[in-house]
Amino acid sequence: MASSDSDLDTRSLSGGVRDTFVVRIWATDGANQVHGHIQHVRSHKRACFATRERLMRFIQDQLHDPDGIHAEADR
Repeated sequence: MASSDSDLDTRSLSGGVRDTFVVRIWATDGANQVHGHIQHVRSHKRACFATRERLMRFIQDQLHDPDGIHAEADR
């Protein structure tokens, strides 16, 4: 039986929920500086980031709000 992309995004082999993110990252002059875009595949929410902290905050927000009800796009 074939699975759709959304099935693959929301189910894991252990039966738990999993999430997929598309991340584009490019480094800048400093070793700790990063820039990029991230998108949560299931909710289609997106954000730009200029720090690792902002990247991780977006991921955490999506994981804590799995239906995307409270997340804001491009915040």
